[in-house]
Amino acid sequence: MSAIRQAIIHIRENWKDYPIFMADLRAYIHELTTGTDKRHLPPYLPVVFASVKAWKSELNAMRDDENLSVIRLYTSQMGYNQIFKIINQAFRTDNITEQEKRVRCAVFLVELLNIDLFNYTLGVPRTYNFEGIVYRGVLFSDDQLQDFKDLAVRPVAERYWGIPLAMMSASTSREVALKEFAGLDKMTNTGMTTRHPFLWRIHVISLFPRYLKIYRERFPSNVISTICAVPIKELSDFAEEDEVLLRGPFFQLLCMREEVFEGHERPIHVMDLVMLNANRDHPSTMQLSAEEGEKARQLFACLVGMCRAEVSRELASLYGLADDVIQHEEMYRAGEAKLARLDL
Repeated sequence: MSAIRQAIIHIRENWKDYPIFMADLRAYIHELTTGTDKRHLPPYLPVVFASVKAWKSELNAMRDDENLSVIRLYTSQMGYNQIFKIINQAFRTDNITEQEKRVRCAVFLVELLNIDLFNYTLGVPRTYNFEGIVYRGVLFSDDQLQDFKDLAVRPVAERYWGIPLAMMSASTSREVALKEFAGLDKMTNTGMTTRHPFLWRIHVISLFPRYLKIYRERFPSNVISTICAVPIKELSDFAEEDEVLLRGPFFQLLCMREEVFEGHERPIHVMDLVMLNANRDHPSTMQLSAEEGEKARQLFACLVGMCRAEVSRELASLYGLADDVIQHEEMYRAGEAKLARLDL
């Protein structure tokens, strides 16, 4: 992950080299799509290559790529399968970190997506600060499912995990997520598959105003964005899926259990997760000195942890997880104590 962080800093510090970064990205995507009939390439690619993107603000009235081409590229089937899926896999396995140029190209594309998401949430208020429950349906092997079963019985503090920079699709509709399992019962009964349906129920919350106030009073120039969970239905090639794009999600696993759903013969494993829709990944963080930047990072992490512990404690109580309620309370109190000790 250090190579990726270094690539982010390099790109932001050298944004004047945008044309060079874009040319490298064009070559990288050409490499990813080698052998693909040009007629089958995502139609948004030329628009992405021709775009000049910039983070919007009250001080920056520049007319940007207003068609939000990178979000549209992500939501297209060809764009996801041929480009973003490969980059996602690289971020998750860390294979990409061995090649500096590829790291930079992948990070640059994600930075373009960040800009689109940020500008979209600023320009379309209903997408800003999204909260609610979203669902994701996946098919897992025995070993993959067992990994999460093992994780679910670990202490609360060890059930926190994430995929920095990677993208993940979810839906506000449970029915859409369950469609991923269509026909699976028949295939399982006939021995055609050993894959297991696995439904993720993700509770997306925003950073509580009182915590946001603490951070902004100490670091007023830093921008806290809500690009971690953005509804993109209106930009998607598949609007009927009610998609919410989760960008660099970090999850607190609450519990895992089997539930029965209408239309499915077998119980389905369901995992409840909590994630915060709050992020410091914005060029304004580059304005801080190294010392101030570290203080900002520690303060934000502390506030996010306290907020997550509060919400998780309430949900654990709702689900009847008495031991977990105690652990989440302990984590909240530890956060309070850490906040009091921080040298701000």
